[in-house]
Amino acid sequence: MYNISGDYMKKILYQEVYQSIKTKITHQVYKFNHKLSSIRQYAKQSGYSTTTIERAYEQLLIEGYIYSLPRSGFYVAKIDQLHPSDVNQKVEAYTFNYFQNNQFTHDLFDIKQYKSIVNKVFNYEKDALYTELDIRGEEILREEIKKYVLKEREIEVDKDQIIIGPGIQYLLHILINITTSKKVTYLKPAFEKAMSIFQSYNYERIPCKDIGEITKKKTHFIYLSPSNIYPSGEVLKIQDRTTIINYANDSDAYIIEDDYNFLFKYHTSVIPSMYSIDQYDRVIYLGSFSKTLLPSSRISFMILPPKLYAMFLQKITLFSQGVSKLEQYSLAYFMKEGLFYRHTKKLLSLYKLKNETIIKALNIYKEKGQYELSSNDSNMHVVIHFKDKIQFEHMMTKLTRLKLGYYRIPDTKDILFPYSGLELKNIPDLVKKLFS
Repeated sequence: MYNISGDYMKKILYQEVYQSIKTKITHQVYKFNHKLSSIRQYAKQSGYSTTTIERAYEQLLIEGYIYSLPRSGFYVAKIDQLHPSDVNQKVEAYTFNYFQNNQFTHDLFDIKQYKSIVNKVFNYEKDALYTELDIRGEEILREEIKKYVLKEREIEVDKDQIIIGPGIQYLLHILINITTSKKVTYLKPAFEKAMSIFQSYNYERIPCKDIGEITKKKTHFIYLSPSNIYPSGEVLKIQDRTTIINYANDSDAYIIEDDYNFLFKYHTSVIPSMYSIDQYDRVIYLGSFSKTLLPSSRISFMILPPKLYAMFLQKITLFSQGVSKLEQYSLAYFMKEGLFYRHTKKLLSLYKLKNETIIKALNIYKEKGQYELSSNDSNMHVVIHFKDKIQFEHMMTKLTRLKLGYYRIPDTKDILFPYSGLELKNIPDLVKKLFS
């Protein structure tokens, strides 16, 4: 038999009285200025205790359903009735689709190893978990990111220039709010999730086909992924890099270097960051762990030039930290113990194998499919360029039928097809299904 505590029973009883009176008021059984029974009278009539009735009256007073007059009693307050409406709007149902080809396979991340890191945080950093979050991000993680970008991206910065957030969009929100800029240029096609943030702040968004065209535009921000141009994976050549840095300095503009996927180059060395060659403090660096950690973990970071960091400090209290302290400390430990470095090397090797496997499989059907491939040397996707509109549309239908995720590149007959979530052994058969 369940043992219901006395306090719980008292709560149920007072809510019964409260709800009964409230219903009579809202249904106008008790109208404006109707006098309620005194607490003692109501208790005597109903059989409830005076404490229960008093608590119910107090709740009704707080919510404004009744008012009291000294030495007179409790009365129904004036409450305007909502106008009747025949509008019965229904929320449209939406099912979020988890496409298998755009996820992590289990061999890409050692969840047991990471669990042991999380347990370490609970064991050794439990006092820190009881404290509030640093708006910039926890110092322990900013220190590890400082070491990481120096080693991997040749970026030398103060840890205080690093701001951590739950994704690139959140960090762009901060950047936009500390400046008065209103124009952004970018190379086509746009990285839509980033551009949507600028759009929400009524920025003028200026698409350009190349660096030469960008330098002919008056702008405040230049959004680029120089080490891995989206979606082709091409690299911005050194001449273009120096041209755009000089242009930014001469025009009092800033370059936003989105370095989201620098790591995954399968047949060439990692390309140095643009930030590392900038001598004018004109590059804002955006980095992300979304492609290397679990997809369910959203941790990104932004490195601000000193001038913009000073502007950030002036408005720092307007922002909050969106990444939990547990996640930040866990990643910091993961990096500090050298596990993140080993993990990324393993990841690169596995992705390279998947990349080679899917390209080999797609090349078998190249003639039949009437397409060309690009983005072969980087990323976790391939771009398929169809020569024929019918073949292009047929492929989109096939991908949808097989419940596989893809992205149609605007104004082209190109499909971006992710493969990170495909099991290596299943890739040949899957490609065969696409062309069968």
